[in-house]
Amino acid sequence: MFARQRIRKQLQGFINPEVVAELQVGQPQRKHFQFVLVLVDESHPEQMPEVIGRAVDTILEHQAMLMNITSSLLVGLLGVPFPQDNSPEARRGLVDSLLRENGDRIKVAHGDCDGAVGNLGSQRRFSYGALIPRFSGVLKKLLETEFGTAVEIDVRSL
Repeated sequence: MFARQRIRKQLQGFINPEVVAELQVGQPQRKHFQFVLVLVDESHPEQMPEVIGRAVDTILEHQAMLMNITSSLLVGLLGVPFPQDNSPEARRGLVDSLLRENGDRIKVAHGDCDGAVGNLGSQRRFSYGALIPRFSGVLKKLLETEFGTAVEIDVRSL
């Protein structure tokens, strides 16, 4: 109960009340969503901050949730937790924009899946996010992709 009150107090001024209510759900739930993984080329480290910044802006402009930035890897989600367009067409539009804005400095793996979403982590710290099924297979496909291109992945086939 204390954790829910703390979350509500922290988020009430910034996020729609319906979204706050969804964020307070104790256990992750299964949900259908779209995912986009972006890997930035590290061969020109001086350009990485600019490329990452453009990619983050593009992800947010397409109303996707930026779930993770780890070194040169970005993870964007459509349909989690916000109810914006969760269609394959919206995801492909995001992918096209990412490639158009960043050329051969990025590579993209993307698809749709049913995965666990919600508050993940311990009781002391909450982190809203999603677990992409067979993530290691998705990441392997991303690493095999050439810079400047994208691969659409059916996680059920991995």
